[in-house]
Amino acid sequence: MLRGLIYGLSILHLGPGFAFAVVAFGCEDTFSFLQAVCQQDAFAAFIKLTLAAWGVMISALLLKILVTNYINKNK
Repeated sequence: MLRGLIYGLSILHLGPGFAFAVVAFGCEDTFSFLQAVCQQDAFAAFIKLTLAAWGVMISALLLKILVTNYINKNK
């Protein structure tokens, strides 16, 4: 239960942190990868990056859980 709470709080806080770092520091230079994000309104870019970061982290957590269950099933 505690592990799930820690995972949830980590994902909840790291998503906006990642989005802030990209919007604040990634838009200074003209990277071709970030131009589509940097040309938007800052708040819209922040929301989209936060949702994307949450999606990636939740997918990675689910993959970790599936792999761990698969490994432990074979023992």
